[in-house]
Amino acid sequence: MALKIRIKHNYFQDALRLMRISKNAREIEGVKKAVAVMATDKAKYAIEDAGLMTAEIKETSGSDLVIAVEATSKELADQAIAQIEGLISTDTAESRTGSEIIGQELKVVNIGLDIFKDALEAQDVKVVQVDWEVPAKGDEKVINILKKMV
Repeated sequence: MALKIRIKHNYFQDALRLMRISKNAREIEGVKKAVAVMATDKAKYAIEDAGLMTAEIKETSGSDLVIAVEATSKELADQAIAQIEGLISTDTAESRTGSEIIGQELKVVNIGLDIFKDALEAQDVKVVQVDWEVPAKGDEKVINILKKMV
């Protein structure tokens, strides 16, 4: 078996699209395992569970794209990685073409994790970060009091 890893730092991609691309790669004859995921803690756990974890993957952050393929040969693993990257690039290019048709620059409002903002900025996307926290730090008693005040 041959394991091939590709990491793209600060390269945010949609998780659902990556799941579809991963599924397509696993259907290639000779490919035993294939994943394309954002390197979140949950995804790293799944990579570990699948037996694909490497020291290089352990060092990634949630804004990094990780592609891992285990195949019957190094050549087949290389081909699968290339196919996955091609699908990701094609989808990205199509998305950009769609925004060009509209004639507007992509602008994002991010409510949540800074790593998403950082990954988008690394791709030259204009991002406004909204600092948001759970009201009353999730304390149900305080939340109920606040609701009564409105």
